[in-house]
Amino acid sequence: MDTQLNGRTALVTGASQGIGEAIARALHAEGAKVALLARSEAKLAAITDALGERALAVGADVTNEESLAQALATIEAKLGPVDILVNNAGGLRSSTGELFRPFEDIPDADWLETWEFNVLSVVRVTRALAPAMAERGWGRIINISSESGIQPDAVALEYASAKSALNILTKGISKTYASRGVVANVVSPAYVDTPILRDLLAQQEGAEKLLPDELAAHFQPALRPNIAVGRPGNPEDVAAAVVFLASERASFITGTNLRVDGGSVMAI
Repeated sequence: MDTQLNGRTALVTGASQGIGEAIARALHAEGAKVALLARSEAKLAAITDALGERALAVGADVTNEESLAQALATIEAKLGPVDILVNNAGGLRSSTGELFRPFEDIPDADWLETWEFNVLSVVRVTRALAPAMAERGWGRIINISSESGIQPDAVALEYASAKSALNILTKGISKTYASRGVVANVVSPAYVDTPILRDLLAQQEGAEKLLPDELAAHFQPALRPNIAVGRPGNPEDVAAAVVFLASERASFITGTNLRVDGGSVMAI
């Protein structure tokens, strides 16, 4: 498939590992110039060193307006205006260290911090970049959500509700910019074998004798029995969906949620 991404500039947030890293690598492989943004510039540098030309590591915190503004200025100065924005940074915030808590145990501060990380950070980055995309008449905004935004569990409702809000936000952004050549879509993964997931699974009962590579597959039948394809996802599955949505082949797709979930979500 000719994606026609050669020479485009992409920004991937939360790109230091897992899904974000896979997305950055896939876009780079299609010829795009890629800025990888995360809080740990050291982790990013190892990736960009391996990628070589057209890859830029930028250390910044998407929840800090000043840090983000400086990062965006650096990216434009070194790679040019951003054409493709992938808002991948996100996750649970917990003041107790426990992530999957029941509703009654989640304090207000953790609700606010989780929403800041998953929703307001996307607002902040998109608000900074989308108007210029619209002025140039071409742009791609791809927000990484979660199956939890559609099919929540009884725990981690602060995260599920934030991802649901992200889905609605993306739909509104798609209507704001579609007539000016900028399309916006969501990709919703489910149970993807990433370093973060492995860390969480390593805390589960029965994980003591398992190798890290075995954790996701071992716990998948119990934790995500609805995955119809019968295996965990991998970061490259998500990256492939992002590359498609970033490409010219997806120019008539906007306001859509592309679920990369192996059939886990029960609704159509």
